[in-house]
Amino acid sequence: MKKDWKYELARDSMAFGSILFYLIVLVRSLIGEYLVFVYQLLIALAILILSSFIIKDTNHHLARAFVVVVFTSIFYKDTFFTIFAFLLFIIMIGSAFYMKLNKKSIYKGTILGIIATVISYYLSLVI
Repeated sequence: MKKDWKYELARDSMAFGSILFYLIVLVRSLIGEYLVFVYQLLIALAILILSSFIIKDTNHHLARAFVVVVFTSIFYKDTFFTIFAFLLFIIMIGSAFYMKLNKKSIYKGTILGIIATVISYYLSLVI
């Protein structure tokens, strides 16, 4: 059986938004004194988890990936990293379409990621 390398690559790019990748970024941020970054990730994760009970048919991989892209970009404050991270996110969206995932869930996941990021950012300023 011949494997479709493009599909495999698309599937692998979706791992960028996996809960395991999110947790490794979160745990890494616990090493050191990066409490604002930790709060941003935790608040966003709580929002995403709570929203999963309310909003159905959402691509949570995209939502989590957006949160990680934005907050790591803010954390590193490096233009090259930010461009690279957003390029990975764009590839991830393209991969979701290539894999023929539900278009509505792709849009909802991206919008949910944006909403969770904005709320988390402003709540972390209060803490």
